[in-house]
Amino acid sequence: MGRLDGKVAIVTGAGRGTGAATARLFAREGARVAVADIREDAAESVAREIGEAALPVALDVGSEASWEAVVGRVRDAFGPVTVLVNNAARLHMGSVEETTAADFERLVRVNQIGPFLGIRAVAAGMREAGGGSIVNVSSVDGLAGKNGVVAYASTKWALRGITRVAAVELGRDGIRVNAVCPEVGSADMIRPYLPEGVDPERIIPRMQPILGTQRGRRIAELVEDVARVILFLASDEAASCTGADFVVDGGNTCGRIIPGAPGA
Repeated sequence: MGRLDGKVAIVTGAGRGTGAATARLFAREGARVAVADIREDAAESVAREIGEAALPVALDVGSEASWEAVVGRVRDAFGPVTVLVNNAARLHMGSVEETTAADFERLVRVNQIGPFLGIRAVAAGMREAGGGSIVNVSSVDGLAGKNGVVAYASTKWALRGITRVAAVELGRDGIRVNAVCPEVGSADMIRPYLPEGVDPERIIPRMQPILGTQRGRRIAELVEDVARVILFLASDEAASCTGADFVVDGGNTCGRIIPGAPGA
């Protein structure tokens, strides 16, 4: 028996990174999965790898019409959606003064309006099915301030707020809504902001300065950790979990070491 037997899931941004890892894991655990991505070729590639349990769908998360079409297509193919993973996101790096209103709005459309529209699109079907689970992929940048990510951090803080409101409103219908806050996602998101020739594999696993638990691990391994937490929240094992943040960051946000103090 798989942990998601009988579940029908949509995973957005599933053409790479955390989304792809989550879709693969869901299928291994018995779910039927819509591999959703704005890049249809990427969605098809991941779905082919998974096999019959996967349905590739082109989805623009910022479009209400696109959401309605995808939810209808998944329902026709697999049945009502009972799990939604709002993972699709865009990154922009720049100081407050360098970030334009257009930069900001571009991220809001995908990272904030996208999950909002997704929740709206699946809520009625989940209610009719007797309940479901929605997992919103936020970020550690939605937990603490950091220079250079004003637009991205704003959307990820907002997503945590959306999570709580949706959990309160939909809980009566047996629909759980939680947020996952990882340190690591797709290497392709950060690659454009690194100097030419710098490998994200050499940078990202070293970004946990406190516990050192991630040293020597590749990005794909860290992403799998995030996918396993998403799996838990999607499963019935998390029946008592809703309206909460689940941090997957190797201890990066737990505190800081003070040089010279005991325990340093």
